[in-house]
Amino acid sequence: MVKNAVDAGGRIYADPMDHGWMYGHSFEDIDGHQWEVAYMDITAFPQPENN
Repeated sequence: MVKNAVDAGGRIYADPMDHGWMYGHSFEDIDGHQWEVAYMDITAFPQPENN
């Protein structure tokens, strides 16, 4: 999605974030609107430790 936005004239305004179970990226469209795209793999979500 970010690549398509950049190819259409937008720009990346922040580095992507990769936390293993969650990935996010940001872009600005040609009108100046900023978009945040995120994906979460809930099966890889860190589980709390049981004490």
